[in-house]
Amino acid sequence: MRSQDAAARRRERPAGDAERAAPQAQSRWLSLVAPQRRLQAGPMRSDPRRTVLFRAVALLTRFQLGAVLRRSTRPSSAVLLFVFSAGACALGIISAAAYLTRLPLLFPPLGPSAFILFSTPMSDRAAPRTLILGHALSVGAGLVALHAIQVAWPGPSLLDPQVLNGARIVAIAVAMALASLLMLSLRCPHPPAAASALLAAMGYLDTPLQVAGLLGAVVLLAAAAWVFNRLIGGLPYPHWRADPRVSRMFGALAGIPAEGSSYWHRLGMELTQRGPRPGPSAR
Repeated sequence: MRSQDAAARRRERPAGDAERAAPQAQSRWLSLVAPQRRLQAGPMRSDPRRTVLFRAVALLTRFQLGAVLRRSTRPSSAVLLFVFSAGACALGIISAAAYLTRLPLLFPPLGPSAFILFSTPMSDRAAPRTLILGHALSVGAGLVALHAIQVAWPGPSLLDPQVLNGARIVAIAVAMALASLLMLSLRCPHPPAAASALLAAMGYLDTPLQVAGLLGAVVLLAAAAWVFNRLIGGLPYPHWRADPRVSRMFGALAGIPAEGSSYWHRLGMELTQRGPRPGPSAR
């Protein structure tokens, strides 16, 4: 019996050695095959932060107005530079488009509109909705007033800008009142748009092409404001309608003066903080 047990142990020993040697052989096989698999799979994906596009975008964000204001000790100078460059580029683009297309795209109201869009880009008056609707409603109000007074008041044609009489005065007054009423009712007050109503009431928009040119120029200005304020400026400029909660976070860029910077603001604070006068019984 002892001899049989010893023979059985000798037969089982090679099998145990083979089991212990199997993982070692498998590891050596993997060490030989793994490099070949890596070569077949190709080079490993590089870090996207090392690409030229990522570095260009990172460099651009460092010079955006929002980033400059966060680290600048003189934010007013950065805002002045942005307003100067953005306004010049926007009106330069519209002027170049008018020159190349030979279309009437240059009108005086575009100047003050561009100033509001780039000096207070986060205000409600600079939103694309306010800009486009304000000018469209004002032009419509001016044309309606002009033709209505022309029909109701026979006389020289009011389509001639050189004509200045009682009918023209009434047309201008009605146009301004109607434009103001429409902008305030629809909550799109854009002060430079009142000049568009004045242009229409004075007879300077006497053809459909001129009306379309003014409105097209306004749309181009809104697109330029979106590009400069949002992409170049790094500001959350609205796509259509301004958000009052976001606007309150930007102070002067939203047209909100600094506390105590205005006489009327200081006067209002004094009146609201002043307690009620004591009555006769208190005396």
